Amino acid sequence: MLPLPPLAGVADAELGTALPELLGPVPGPRGQQWVDLLARHECPGITARRARRAESSGVGQDPVVWERAVGSNVWDPDGNRFVDLGGGFGVACAGHANPSVVAAAHEQLDRLVHGLGDAYPARVRIELAAALAELTPGDLQQVIFASSGSEAVEAALKTAVLSTGRSGILAFEGGYHGMSLGVLSASHYREGFRAPFDGLLGGYAQWLPFGATQEQLREFLAAQDELPAAILVEPIQGRGGNRCAPAGWLGGLRSLCDEFGLLLIFDEIFTGFGRAGSLFQSGSAEVDSVVPDLLCLGKGMSSGFPISACIGTAEVMAGWGMSRGEAIHTSTFLGHPVAARPRWRCSSCSPRGGCWSEARSLASAWARASKRWWRVTPAASARCVAAARCVASACSLLVTPSCCAGGCCSVATSCCRRVCAGRCSASPRR
Repeated sequence: MLPLPPLAGVADAELGTALPELLGPVPGPRGQQWVDLLARHECPGITARRARRAESSGVGQDPVVWERAVGSNVWDPDGNRFVDLGGGFGVACAGHANPSVVAAAHEQLDRLVHGLGDAYPARVRIELAAALAELTPGDLQQVIFASSGSEAVEAALKTAVLSTGRSGILAFEGGYHGMSLGVLSASHYREGFRAPFDGLLGGYAQWLPFGATQEQLREFLAAQDELPAAILVEPIQGRGGNRCAPAGWLGGLRSLCDEFGLLLIFDEIFTGFGRAGSLFQSGSAEVDSVVPDLLCLGKGMSSGFPISACIGTAEVMAGWGMSRGEAIHTSTFLGHPVAARPRWRCSSCSPRGGCWSEARSLASAWARASKRWWRVTPAASARCVAAARCVASACSLLVTPSCCAGGCCSVATSCCRRVCAGRCSASPRR
C-alpha cells in the first residue's frame, strides 16, 4: 500500500469507518430474493442485472442491494459490509446517515413536510436560497431550485436563452450533464444515451474537445451564423473520466464569453460542496478564480435528499422577468422543505469546518505517492492529480471506481477510512 500521512482514528462499524467484511456470497440469498423481485417489477432498462453484467464485464453477478449505511460503510440484506468508494454517487458529503443531517430532517418532518412550489414558499427554502447566495462566489445571488442535477442544468439553459435571446449552446466532448430529455442534447458522454431519442431532441448543442485551444474556440464562433447563448462546462469532468481542465483554460473561456457576449455556465453537480478540495471550483485558485454567470449545484447539497439549484447573477436572472402568478418554470417539489433543511446543520462540512484542510493534505500526499507508484507517464500523472482532487473533501468519500483504475482501490479504501475515522460529525458518536 502507498505511504499516506498518519491520521488518528479507528476502524469501527458503528462509526461507519470499518473495512469490508463478507459473511458469505455476494449477493447472498436474501439479496438475490430482492433482485428477483426487482426484476419482476422494475423496467429492465434501469438496474443492470446478472445477464447484462455478464455481457459487459464477463462476470455474471447481481447488484448489491443496499439495506442500511453509516459513514462510509454499507450493508446488504445478508449482513455483508462494504466501503462505499463512490459516496452514494457523490451525494453523501457528510457520510451516510450523518447524525446532524438525520436530526435536521427529523426536526423538519415534525414542522413542515411539503410547501407549495412557487406559490407559497416554505421558510426553509428562503433560508437555503440566502445561504447559497452567501456561500457561492462573486455576484451569484438568485436561485432556481429543482430536484435533480439534470433539472438544475435545464434551468441554467433556459436562463441563458431568456437572458441572451439566443438558443445555441457550446459544450464539450466527454461532458455529462444529466439524462433528462432537456439536457441530453448537451451531454456528449456516450452517444448511445442520445441515439434512441434523437427524434425528440432539439439539437441545440455543439461540442468541441475538452480543453480546446483558443484558436479552435475562436474558429468555431466565427463559423456560426448566430453566436451560442452560453458555454456549458464541468470544471472537472466526472463521468467523462475525472478530467481536470487544463491550467488557464477556464480563465480563457471566461475572457472569451466576456468578449463575445456569451454566458458561462459551470456544471458543479459533481464538484460542488467540497468534493474537489474547495467549497466550489467556481472562484477558486484551481479554476483561475473564474466565477461563472450561472452555477449548477446538486448531489452533495443536501447530503442525501433530492434537491438541486441553479444560481446566477441578478442581471442574468432578470431575463425571466417578473412572475405574473403562473411561473413559466416551476415544479411541485420546488425547494422541498425536508431536502432544504439538513445540509446546513452539518457544521463540520461548512467552510469553517476543519475537515477540508486535512483532506487536501491527504489528497496531496496521495497524488505524490500515486505518481511514484504509476512510474509516471504524463497521462497517468494527470489522472492521479484529478483523482487526488476528487478525494479532497474530508466527508465526501469521493473516490470513484474510475479514480481507482489501475489498482488504486486499496489506497482509496485507506483514504476513505482514514479521513472519516472519528474525524468529523459523519461519526454517530460525535
